[in-house]
Amino acid sequence: MTASAPLFTIVLAAGKGRRMRNRYMHKVCFEIAGVPTIVRSLDTFNRLGAVQNVVVVGEMAGQVVETVGERFSNVVFAYQPHALGTGDAARCGLKALAPVADSARVLVVAGDKIIDLPILSRLLTEFDACPTDLSLLVSPAEHGGESAGRILLDEAGRPAAIAEFSDIRLRACRAMLRQRLVELTEPMTLAQLRELIAEPGVKPLPLDKIFGEELGGAMNALPSGDPLDGVRLLQRLEQMPIDFTIGGPPHRIAASEAFEAPLRNESIYLARKAVLDYGLQHLAADNAQGELYLTDAIGAILDARDDDGLRFRAAYVAAASPHDIMSYNNPEELLRITDYFHGRTQHSLAELNQRLGGATLRTIDRWLELFPNHEEPVPETDRALADSYGDDPALVLERRQAYRTALLRFAAEFGEQRHAIIVRSPGRINLMGRHIDYQGGCCNLMAVNQEVLMVVSPRDDDRIELRNVQPDLFPDASVSLGTLVSRLNWDDWLSCINSNELERHLRESAGNWSIYVEAAMLRMQMAYRDLLLRGMDVMVLGNIPVAAGMSSSSALVVSTAEAAAALHGLEVTPSQFVNFCGEGEWFVGTRGGSADHAAMKYGAKGTINHVKFHDFELLQQIPFPSTHRLVVCNSFMQAKKAAGAKVAFNSRVASYRLGVALVQQEFPQFAPLIHYVRDISPEVLQVPPGRIYEILLALPESLTAGEVRRRFASTDHWPELAPYFQREAADVAYPVRGVMWFGIAECARSREAAVALNQGDMRGLGDLMKISHDGERCFHVDDRLVDTPFVVDTSDGHLQTLVDDLHSWDHRRVANAQLHRQPGAYRCSIREIDAIVDIACRTPGVLGAQIAGAGLGGCAMVLVETAEVGRLQERLERLFYEPLGLSSGVMVCSPTAGSSLLRVEQNAVGDVV
Repeated sequence: MTASAPLFTIVLAAGKGRRMRNRYMHKVCFEIAGVPTIVRSLDTFNRLGAVQNVVVVGEMAGQVVETVGERFSNVVFAYQPHALGTGDAARCGLKALAPVADSARVLVVAGDKIIDLPILSRLLTEFDACPTDLSLLVSPAEHGGESAGRILLDEAGRPAAIAEFSDIRLRACRAMLRQRLVELTEPMTLAQLRELIAEPGVKPLPLDKIFGEELGGAMNALPSGDPLDGVRLLQRLEQMPIDFTIGGPPHRIAASEAFEAPLRNESIYLARKAVLDYGLQHLAADNAQGELYLTDAIGAILDARDDDGLRFRAAYVAAASPHDIMSYNNPEELLRITDYFHGRTQHSLAELNQRLGGATLRTIDRWLELFPNHEEPVPETDRALADSYGDDPALVLERRQAYRTALLRFAAEFGEQRHAIIVRSPGRINLMGRHIDYQGGCCNLMAVNQEVLMVVSPRDDDRIELRNVQPDLFPDASVSLGTLVSRLNWDDWLSCINSNELERHLRESAGNWSIYVEAAMLRMQMAYRDLLLRGMDVMVLGNIPVAAGMSSSSALVVSTAEAAAALHGLEVTPSQFVNFCGEGEWFVGTRGGSADHAAMKYGAKGTINHVKFHDFELLQQIPFPSTHRLVVCNSFMQAKKAAGAKVAFNSRVASYRLGVALVQQEFPQFAPLIHYVRDISPEVLQVPPGRIYEILLALPESLTAGEVRRRFASTDHWPELAPYFQREAADVAYPVRGVMWFGIAECARSREAAVALNQGDMRGLGDLMKISHDGERCFHVDDRLVDTPFVVDTSDGHLQTLVDDLHSWDHRRVANAQLHRQPGAYRCSIREIDAIVDIACRTPGVLGAQIAGAGLGGCAMVLVETAEVGRLQERLERLFYEPLGLSSGVMVCSPTAGSSLLRVEQNAVGDVV
């Protein structure tokens, strides 16, 4: 044969590749560095002179055809109607080459293979030079591929057979059992046999595969403690293959020897058309999986003989580099290949230093020179800290000591010579606009001096090693990003967070602090699919009270995202960053918004950020007057959303979803205008305020999950409602009217709060805080901590009274009936929070108080005149903390800068080399 024989290809793209965990994307259509895999492959084949490429399609055929599109004029498609295996797919492809000469060269390859042009060119060159009838492109064992088939060579070093890994494992198991049964001195039970065939981390082989369907099926029906007939089992095993036979005179290769074979099969075959046809006529399903393997056809070619010996000439070409032949079976492997094609170098120290600069990236010992162990500060350090915290010397000193503590702990754990960045993310207070960020409302956000600090050093692998300066509260954790990606649904972020795989992962991780780091990293990885995010070593120090409503968990998410963006050079806008963090926190099972993350990202010294959501926009930065302080008071009652409180929290979120659907259903004329709770307003609907109360009148005070299913299951609203109501018990009730009333009124209050701040009307702001808290309140509590239950009236009668008040000519009645003055009934406070609020509001100089954060525990916030902070602290300690045996939880908050990397210009210390 001459080298001029034309080249054709059969590209196998009929299977879907379910391990990719994407229901909507065919495996060969995933992009690598912006190019679909199959397009990349076809381009390579054409560069080698392919006359025609036959793409075999099956599942999601339309998507494959559309992806290939009109890019190539020499592509035809062959359809495999039934998923009968790779051998059947190749046979379907060969039919499309019926008119082609028998001497033509045919390359058969899986559509998810990425083959380097030089190694493929070498395969063709050596095929023609020998000449050869069949050539296999293989990889050395040291390149990996433990589960790949093994190439078995004859005594002359020619390929003689392919042993599939599943068959090697099966035959090795039979050989082991034969040996054990021969040595047996007493009957073996079924349980003992199952223990024998068990392999760590691998699904056990079925008994019907080991012993055949008849005997294996009978064994499965036996009690596990019953003795087995060892003689019968041994007789059956002696009838079944336990090794592999190759060669002219037969030569046996033990399964263990086959496993150690030095060459791995890559399922890339180059053959003469007539030779390939011969092999495909010998397909058989006598393998461990019961499928028609293409390797059976190749095996038939290798084993074929005539009077002169071997009928066909076979050879192989071995790849020199692991990058010569690449393929992927899950998202993690795809990311690694993509990363290779990009040639990313984000984690090289030279590149990091060039991009981040020596003022941001230093070795730990040089950072420690900026935070010395004495009271004499480094001026450049204090200037950098003042940029974030303001000019309060006591606060700067306290933060300086915290940074030093984190650096020392990092050095002890990971070493002083590691290059690192320092990331900070403040806690947050939402002065007004609670529970409405994810419903498109406005919030008034303050970043505060309670914060999370991270010392972060990049790694070259995918592991995140997490340490905390309080290991007794936050144990060491190790996370593999690649493992997470490969286990979770990777269609899109919503599919990921709603998947059974994540639900299982959350159960296993119940309450682990590392879950918030995973959330940030996975959301960033989902957003930047073409870049493999790498690991990092992290030391964390935080002084935000945990589960106290100041968003300690969100600060962990934000600081992780800041570190990932910095180390990988991610181009992400602030608004994208906020959305990524908000959506990332859905990973832990809550369905809140992005207000916390916006406060942390957009924080500025001495200001309140007035922002809106959907779409996010920073509307205004409003100075917070130095004449007043915001004091946060910890109840020490924790609301752990990752463990238990999320059930109650999510029921309110579900009530919002349900309320919006009910309004759209009951008032179809408004439906096109209403997307979120914030849209149910006089301004959006162009109606008088009384009409909003009439809309609330149309809502039931509560609905059960069963009633929701009956009302909406067959409507267009159900896809959005199903995640909240599909699995709930039928009698679970949702307080729709009270929650909607709170949300509509809180949207109005959040706008009024900005007006009050702009006008310096701190008393008006305090009144709004009191009203807002009444929407959460469950008790009134006196100074002796005696409580009286409190319930907001959400009845039809009360709503009608408000409508009547708005229509009256009494200015006081009209003013009190305005939307922003209605508390609604969200009811996520607790007795302890109500006590703090009530004690505070009876303190001179206090203008208002309310719950902080999502509720169900945590903190209260108090607006107080600066001169009266001491009196407030004294009363709370005497009347609340001491009677309950609690330490003081009073914290005076200062508005600080948003999340950032610490940057200290210090030429004397030197830059990173």
